[in-house]
Amino acid sequence: MEQGEMGAETTKPSGQSPLRRIILFLVLATLTSLFSAIMGVAIAWAWLSFEHEMPLAFSQIPPEHQFAISASVISASYPPLILLTFAFMRRTSQGSLESFGLTRSNWLKDLVLGTLIGASFVAFMFAIYALTNLVRFEPVPRVNWGRWLAMSLWLCPLIGFTEELVFRGYLLSEAERWKGRKFAVAFTSVLFWLAHIGQGNVHEPLGALGTLILSATFALARYFTGGLWFPIGFHAGYDWVAFCFGGDIGLGFPTLTEFKPNVPPWLVGPPGHIGVLDLVFYLVMLLGVMFLMPKVWRKKGISTQESQEKQTQDYPQ
Repeated sequence: MEQGEMGAETTKPSGQSPLRRIILFLVLATLTSLFSAIMGVAIAWAWLSFEHEMPLAFSQIPPEHQFAISASVISASYPPLILLTFAFMRRTSQGSLESFGLTRSNWLKDLVLGTLIGASFVAFMFAIYALTNLVRFEPVPRVNWGRWLAMSLWLCPLIGFTEELVFRGYLLSEAERWKGRKFAVAFTSVLFWLAHIGQGNVHEPLGALGTLILSATFALARYFTGGLWFPIGFHAGYDWVAFCFGGDIGLGFPTLTEFKPNVPPWLVGPPGHIGVLDLVFYLVMLLGVMFLMPKVWRKKGISTQESQEKQTQDYPQ
């Protein structure tokens, strides 16, 4: 990832078109994720079965065992996906990862700032719900701090880094090379939504719209900051507060409070679901990124589109 070393011997990118690279990546990423996830489930299930008789239905498994399986699946499937994405990035740009958003300039500052803003956004939304008595947040009597630390220090950062690397790093850049920036945001948002089907109400209109808005927000933050580190932090911070205070979402993740709505579920959603008021907050966040970030963000380098246009000029496909 060091620009000086990798920029010294720049050669022509892969001769394949962006569309072919995207299709090949999606096929290999899907197969890699499925195989790794199956292996993770098998290992966790075998390990737990030695100590307990495991029921066939996941919903019947105790939360601590659900967490073991969920953590095994994520830990087994995400690192290979990271390696696959790096391999495609290097083949496309012959080693230059900065063109995909992994910039060196102020990366830690952007990562920390993104984490704080992502966490603050969800905390503010939940605070409004609590102050207006839309939702009661009752402390959980007993928290498994070991699982909480594993979620906080490993799973949330891993999820944020992997998903942003894949969707707002490689796929966003390739889709932009293919048909431009607006198409890239829309295209990767649809892919992001498809990847999350099965979680909460993502398969329903409210959940689908909320997921698309979140993805578009991450993509615009990627463009306006000129790198991936801010959206990586934003994603990880968002997930961490949502997991800690949003109630049990059915994956066994430890939560510090129970999320108990006092209004119909469609308004704020049960744990893990997106409601109408959630969409309002998401839209405000998206508009804030669109209209405020370009004015207040200090530009640190060339944007993704400018970087890719320079690559295209230097190495026409």
